[in-house]
Parts: sequence; structure tokens; C-alpha cells
Amino acid sequence: MSRSLCSAAAALSLIAATPAASYGYDYGCDYCQLFPYSPVRVQFGGGRTITQGVGEKYLNNGLNVLLGLTWQPSSNVPLALRLDGMYQRFDARQALLTQAVAHFGTNVDEGTTVMWGGDVDAELDLPLTAGSRLYFLAGGGWYDEQNTFRYQGAIVSRNTNGRRFAKNAGLGLEFANGGKLFFFIEARYMRFNVNGQNLDLIPIRLGLRF
Repeated sequence: MSRSLCSAAAALSLIAATPAASYGYDYGCDYCQLFPYSPVRVQFGGGRTITQGVGEKYLNNGLNVLLGLTWQPSSNVPLALRLDGMYQRFDARQALLTQAVAHFGTNVDEGTTVMWGGDVDAELDLPLTAGSRLYFLAGGGWYDEQNTFRYQGAIVSRNTNGRRFAKNAGLGLEFANGGKLFFFIEARYMRFNVNGQNLDLIPIRLGLRF
């Protein structure tokens, strides 16, 4: 009888241990096949950037494109490090054109602002369903900014302001399709400090990760 009890206890221990071990792999075995673990992945995408704060006063909403890498050291921990390079472009509002006219002492009828740089972010992944998961981002990066002003198509001035630090936080949704290519939609809130004022941008993008 004691031998039977020992055998039953051993079997129950094995059954109980199996789900725990499975759960440790890629945040749950229910998601292993649709979200297989890979230590390094590539993401690219693009979309609209919404201006806020000082940016909303001087810049129209713009466009952004992104290319980056995600590094996840372990399949047992839903944390990853993201390195993203981003380019953004905006058209100037009338308030900025008026400032440019006063500053340069000449007519200005068009202006553009472009930003390029990179971010380093921590990413936390949380499963939602078998085919989707939610992720959160937080970090910071450095961006150069170039302003170009024109009058009747001719360049009046072009200047680069140099690198500025921006902190950011955001979230996204990633969707699996049964293969190695994943669709995502994400939004971040970026904040620059420009001469003591907050320049806030919200890049919203669609992309692919593999």
C-alpha cells in the first residue's frame, strides 16, 4: 500500500510540475507556438506624429518612420530591451513662420522641421489572448532637429539645433498570424525640454516585427 501511495504521489508531483515548467517558457505554453521565443527581433513601421504643448502651437502634425531591434535575454522573463531609430517630419504653423520673418528680416512662406535620432527603452510583454499581447515601453533617447525656412521655394535659412534628450513612455499591441512575422500598433508620449518649455510629441505607428 505504501508503495502505491508513493507511486501516486510521484505521479501527482510530475503532473503538477509540468504546467509550472511550461509556464516558465515564453510566458505560458498556450502562447508558445504563436509567439515563439527569439533573443533578437527586428521591427520597422511608420505613422502619424501628433504635436502637443509648444509643438502644437508651432508645428502641424507630422509623419514618422521607425527601424529598430528588440533584445530579450531570456524566454522565462517577459522583459526586453529595445533600440529604435526614428525620423520625423513636420510642417511649420503660421506662428513659427511669423517668428522666422521677424528673426531673419525677410519674407518666409514655408517651413519644415525634421528630427532624427534613437531611443533606448525597456519593454514589458503581457499576454492577452493566444494571438495577441500587450506591451509597455519606457526610456529615453537623443534627437537632432533641423529647421528649414523658404520663400517662394528658395531656402532662406537652414539650421540644426544639435542633440536634445527626450524621455518617453508608451504602449502597444502585437498580433501573431501563425508565422514569424508579427503586426503591431503602438503609441508613445515623447517630451523634449526646449528653452525651459515642454515640446511634446505622440508618435502613433503601425509596423511589423520578425
